[in-house]
Amino acid sequence: MSDYTLEELLIARMAKEFSGERIAVGATILSDLSARLAKALYVPDAMLLTHSRAAADPVLTPKGLNEEWSLTPSAASFLGWPEMFDMIAQGMLQIWIGTVQIDKHGNSNISVVGTWDKPAVQLVGARGVPDDLWGCERLCYHLRKHNKRAFVDKVDFVCGLGYGPERNRLKLDRGWPGTVVSDLGVFGWDEEAGHMKIETLHPGVTFAEVQAKTEFTWPAKHGESFPETAAPTEEELHWIREKLDPRGIRRLESTEASDELLQSLWAEEALQILKTKRVSP
Repeated sequence: MSDYTLEELLIARMAKEFSGERIAVGATILSDLSARLAKALYVPDAMLLTHSRAAADPVLTPKGLNEEWSLTPSAASFLGWPEMFDMIAQGMLQIWIGTVQIDKHGNSNISVVGTWDKPAVQLVGARGVPDDLWGCERLCYHLRKHNKRAFVDKVDFVCGLGYGPERNRLKLDRGWPGTVVSDLGVFGWDEEAGHMKIETLHPGVTFAEVQAKTEFTWPAKHGESFPETAAPTEEELHWIREKLDPRGIRRLESTEASDELLQSLWAEEALQILKTKRVSP
């Protein structure tokens, strides 16, 4: 990947999952950028939201760390939570979730690692994921690091429901597991078996590496040879680098991430805000 970074590859790939006339949300930095890229190049009628989900369809601007205030003035409309949940119930939300665990059947977990009574790690809680199950057609997942703690045989706590008896019992026909991306590849579903499968591997990644970093065993029937994830186009790279993220905030979800980088980006943005205020009439 000498001509592009892993982060740029993931942004471009995730952008392909959005469709038009619906809300496009990315809950991670890279997936948020993918929603913007999708609107810029592929689905101009997709609706973006600010982080609070209160301001709808702001204009496309370079990504920042303090966007609630910078994007709100250009929003086409404003949403209260009742309106937001009405739109979810009508299947209007499409989202990339940054889950902590996902298992072979597509159950996801952002609540606890370990047992519920005595968790080893307390996470953010299920938040809106259970609600999304009843409205979203599918839930897509972005996992920054592919390892045995993330791609597990069975999640410690179910927030998003995958394939299996519980879904059948509830007669739930929405909120299906969607595309999954990690730093190793892109993954989909063998719907008949209700099991995750490999769609593509990123350049330089082997099946042996993916298996070694996955807790469950990949089905033998899918083989060990897979296509390579498509490289981002020149147009996609231009938008990512020059228009959507010229400051490189995407590096916060890369091997470059550090407290020092975050502090530097904050300081740079604060200085820009001060300059803008000084020249405002």
